[in-house]
Amino acid sequence: MPVVKINKNYFNSLLKLKMSDEQLKDQISKLGLEIESMTKDEIEIELSASRPDLLDPVGIARALRYFMHKSNKFHYELDGKKPEMAINVSNSVKNVRPFIAGMVVKGVKLDDTSLQQLMSFTDKFCDTFGRKRKKIAVGMHNLSSIESMDLSYTLAKDERFVALDSKEQEGFSSILKTNKKGIDYGSTIDNGRAGYPVLKDSKGVLALIPIINSERTKVTESTKNLFVDVTGNSEYAIGKSIDMLAAMFIDMGAAVYPVVTVYGSSKKIYPMMDSGYISIALEDIWKSLGVKFDYRAAISLANKMGYEAASVGKRIRFSLPEYRIDIINEQDIIEDIAIAYGYDYIQPIGLPSYNAGSLESTTLKNRNLEGIMAGMGFTQVMNSYLTNPAANYEKMETDRVKDEAVTIANSVNSSISMLRTWLLPSLMGNLSKSQHEKMPHRLFELDMAFSVNAGKRASEEYRIAAVVSDPKANLNDMKAVLEELMYLNRVKYTVAKSSHSSFIEGRCGEIKVDGRSVGFFGEIHPKVLNNFSIDEPVSAFEINLQELGIY
Repeated sequence: MPVVKINKNYFNSLLKLKMSDEQLKDQISKLGLEIESMTKDEIEIELSASRPDLLDPVGIARALRYFMHKSNKFHYELDGKKPEMAINVSNSVKNVRPFIAGMVVKGVKLDDTSLQQLMSFTDKFCDTFGRKRKKIAVGMHNLSSIESMDLSYTLAKDERFVALDSKEQEGFSSILKTNKKGIDYGSTIDNGRAGYPVLKDSKGVLALIPIINSERTKVTESTKNLFVDVTGNSEYAIGKSIDMLAAMFIDMGAAVYPVVTVYGSSKKIYPMMDSGYISIALEDIWKSLGVKFDYRAAISLANKMGYEAASVGKRIRFSLPEYRIDIINEQDIIEDIAIAYGYDYIQPIGLPSYNAGSLESTTLKNRNLEGIMAGMGFTQVMNSYLTNPAANYEKMETDRVKDEAVTIANSVNSSISMLRTWLLPSLMGNLSKSQHEKMPHRLFELDMAFSVNAGKRASEEYRIAAVVSDPKANLNDMKAVLEELMYLNRVKYTVAKSSHSSFIEGRCGEIKVDGRSVGFFGEIHPKVLNNFSIDEPVSAFEINLQELGIY
């Protein structure tokens, strides 16, 4: 959890309210923040990394003013201001750090304290929400030191420039090895192996992204106008981040102007100051919190947390603040309503029953089967449900049945493109990885396999499968295992001669119960053994437990 140190005088100037230390502690605590310490000069607050808008004193002061009903400014806009600059993005950064947004800030008033707080905020934001600059990085520049209104964001070779707080020019590669920022964050761009992402004006390098800015554009107490850039690997994240920063500077009394980002033939204008909304039924809020209140009270609670809200039919429409990056769905809003209402006022609800819990019958039956297999010297394994056609069908020398498998839509990895339809391929994979271990190998798995039923819906069924790998492994040994398993479960079965492409012809049997086919057993075909790089013979069985009648 990040801890923020705030200058008390600066914070009070932002809050614009006269409050004693005790009142301040009380309100901060009710807001859901924890005060680590408070002196006459400084407040130390522990925050949740999920609320990056509260990582700076401006955001905390804004939240407190809402919480105390001292502000009704729920939206931030740029008032139709026209773009002041443009950033031209080269296609070369596409695979390194593809997205950038910018804004111009005019009339910002900085002194030693506010500048320190601003820089501390950007560091904490980039380290927490920005995942140590891998996801998001922020750069701030003195606008008056930038030579042109058209900037370029591109991938460069090893160039030289004067880095922040340095006096001599140094190459990018050297900065990554000798400069503290370069050492700390060089891995975010793979230490420049593909090239170095840089932001440039007509005079040269403004920043080695996301490592360090140029000394030429250093921000000081005398800086009045800023250029701010946000870079990262997520277009959504950089957009919301610069919206949050824009709101912060507006609250500091500055004027924010948009910047155009040019991606080839397309353009994006930032900050967008998107708000959006989420609609929630009042009854759903009651159910989540365990308390009831009317629409008027719900809207008042929403206002306390910075939401503009209105009742629409039987629902409440919450307008999302532009500076909130963390809101994903209605549960985030309900959590804020709970904070506004006060957890101390939410009474616990008693348990509806005091009866002791018990295991499901399926679990008990599984444990019985697992105990039997362990007693016969088998080791239980657990494998992933996810697989691919090559492992599930081709390596087992079986043909894929059309529409039999449950496939994964838009799978990003070809090795996990479907759900397995049987267990033996997984067990063969286990044997393949255990060739160096001492023989014999006796493995079993009891878990689910998946198929598509007649109604074209996914269905799941418990199966049990076992394999024995040993120079002497044969059909009769596996039949003995099968016999013991059936006997101990009081299942009467018969065996019929069968043919299966995964097994040796004439060395495979079909397991039947009451005339129904419930499984198969036999000696694995040499082609299958070769596909899995298994040197010794393997005997195996697999049974559908639903068809067997145990469940």
